[in-house]
Amino acid sequence: MHGKLLLVANRAGARLIEVRERGRSLTLLESFDNSRGRLHDGDLETDRPGRTFDSAGEGRHALGREESASQRVAADFARELAGRVAAALKTPAFDELVLVAEPRFLGLLRDALDDVSAKAVVASVDKDLVNLDIAALSAQLAEALAPAHPR
Repeated sequence: MHGKLLLVANRAGARLIEVRERGRSLTLLESFDNSRGRLHDGDLETDRPGRTFDSAGEGRHALGREESASQRVAADFARELAGRVAAALKTPAFDELVLVAEPRFLGLLRDALDDVSAKAVVASVDKDLVNLDIAALSAQLAEALAPAHPR
């Protein structure tokens, strides 16, 4: 069987959906909640960055971090979702993937996908549609869910 998976996600939650009937029928397979994705950096991390002296002179300044706490939480969630997608694509039921996420999180998802999953992506939509119901998703994503080639 050749089936299509739809992952609709943002940093706070996601839904993995089976697409049938040439994109006209959607069935929820699994929901994910990432409540930490709703928090701000100050709520995730109470530790302030360290301080250092300038190499020349008397000044002191805070040490920067390459990645904020909220960025780490989002990246961890993207990796979790990528692992779940990879597992689903290993079954004979699915061979195509459509990604839908707000632009920054979509980038994190793409980065987290393994090679097999990345090759299975047939469409991506950079919108945050997590809160839409299934019927509204089907209407909003009709073009992205339509078969790329007749079977």
